[in-house]
Amino acid sequence: MASSYDVRPRLGIRFSLPVNIFIFIGFLVISPLLLFLFLVLVSIGVRPLLALTLTLGSLLTSYINVVVAEVTYYTPFTPFIDFMKLFPMPITIQRVDKLFLEVNVGGAVIPTIVSIYLITEYLIRSMLVFISFVMSLALSSLIIWRNARLIPGIGIALPSALPILLTLTFTLITTITLHANPLAFSYSLGSLSTLLGADIFNIKRVVRVMRGYVSIGGAGVFDGIYLTGLTSLILASLYRALLL
Repeated sequence: MASSYDVRPRLGIRFSLPVNIFIFIGFLVISPLLLFLFLVLVSIGVRPLLALTLTLGSLLTSYINVVVAEVTYYTPFTPFIDFMKLFPMPITIQRVDKLFLEVNVGGAVIPTIVSIYLITEYLIRSMLVFISFVMSLALSSLIIWRNARLIPGIGIALPSALPILLTLTFTLITTITLHANPLAFSYSLGSLSTLLGADIFNIKRVVRVMRGYVSIGGAGVFDGIYLTGLTSLILASLYRALLL
C-alpha cells in the first residue's frame, strides 16, 4: 500500500546544543587559528563585523535550527497479518510519522546572507567575473550533487575534501584570468555550491526517506560548508596579504 504525506508550514526554533567534551576541546584548539584569521581579514581591509561573522558567526550559531515545515506521513497497513489469513477481515490502519524540516542558522542562513552580500559588493561589478561565478557555481553544485549520498537516519553525506578542491580550483582559475576578488569568490562559491548540491537538490529524496528532524545546512553538510568557507578564507587572506 502506498503512503501519502502532507506538508504544512511551521515556524519555530530548536536548539541542538551538544554536551560533548571533545567538541569543547576542538573549539579551544581552533580558537587561535580563528583569532589569527580574524586579524588577517581586518588587516587586509575586511570590515570587523564581516570578519567576525565569517570566522565565528557560523560556528557559534550552528546549533540553532529554524523549523520551517512539518511533513506528516500516512502509511496504511494491516495489523495482525497472520490472524487475518485465517479470518479475512477488511481492517486497515494508518500509521502516522512526522518529519520536521529545519534550516540551520550557521550552516545555511549566515552563509547565504554573507554570500549574497559578497556577490553584490564585489563580484557583480564585472560581468565576466559574475558569469564565471555562475558557471562555477552550476558545475560545482552538479558535481557535489552527484557525489552526495543520502544515509537513512543520518542525512546527507559527502566527501569533505570535494567542495574544498572544487572551490580552490575555480577560484584560482578566475582569480588568475579575470582578477576576481578571491575572498568573495571562494567563500560564496564554496558555501552556496555545497548548500545547493548537497541539501537543496536532494530535498525530495530527504522528504521521501527521512523522519524526525532534518536540518538544511546542518550535520555533515555544515562540516562541508564551514570547512570549505574556512579554508577559502585562509587561502584568500594569504593571497591578498601577499599582494599588499
